[in-house]
Amino acid sequence: MANSSSKDVILGIAGKELRSFLGNPTGYVFLTLFIALCAGAAFWPREFFDRNLADLATLNRQMPLILMLFVPAITMTLWADERRAGTDELLLTLPVRDTEVVLGKFLGAVGVLSIGLVFSLANVGVLAYLGEPDVGLMFSTFLGYWLMGTLFVAVGMIGSLLTTNVTVAFVLGVLACAAFALAQSVAIGGGVIGIALLAGLASLGWLVSFGSGIHAGYAALVGAFIGVVLWLGDVVPGFTGLFGAFDAPSHFASFGEGVIRLGDVVFFIGGTAVALYLCGLLLSRRHW
Repeated sequence: MANSSSKDVILGIAGKELRSFLGNPTGYVFLTLFIALCAGAAFWPREFFDRNLADLATLNRQMPLILMLFVPAITMTLWADERRAGTDELLLTLPVRDTEVVLGKFLGAVGVLSIGLVFSLANVGVLAYLGEPDVGLMFSTFLGYWLMGTLFVAVGMIGSLLTTNVTVAFVLGVLACAAFALAQSVAIGGGVIGIALLAGLASLGWLVSFGSGIHAGYAALVGAFIGVVLWLGDVVPGFTGLFGAFDAPSHFASFGEGVIRLGDVVFFIGGTAVALYLCGLLLSRRHW
């Protein structure tokens, strides 16, 4: 009975978030831009026609960047709007668990992401018109898009939890997603991710240990400083390469080739679970 009630709460919150996004004209603008960017990335490059293959290889290279911008547009209002309006206090006083609230909002955002990907299946229709795309390859490719998108949703939710300003939440979400999207695309990507993770761990460690977020920012600065020393001081050999393993495009690559590797699936699901856990910790801080 309790499990049924918990499920109803999660689905209720998810439905509320989905209706909120789709009930706003801005939501349709973002969805339209997402679909247009996907179509442009897939068929605009001359390389698509030069290769003469019915696949989405040209889109695969750009999808991490597209999701890096589209997903934060979904997550930016999940918490920031409620905190700005004060409705988060009402939500947190209801007889619901933090886990249910986090999962409900997460599923609502994933629902919007899924709608965008469903509409972008029109690209497969274009491929079918031009040639004979492999069904298995298309399935694995879109599964990879979805898994990468869910990871970015969970990461973007953290950014929305940290501020009451929607614009700031969007910027934080983009920066957080960029860390995963560009970890190996830029020379310093892995090092920046390492510094950010150490700063986040230090901040969360302070929150868990002392139950107050007043000086958590200073803890984050200490963690970031330690990261800089470890990276630039070469205290830990391979520091950049270690955190470069968080590069989302590298883990997505096999999906784009029609191969579903267990390690890549675990990376996306595990990363999503960790980000959602961090959301739960940040939300529980509001009760302290």
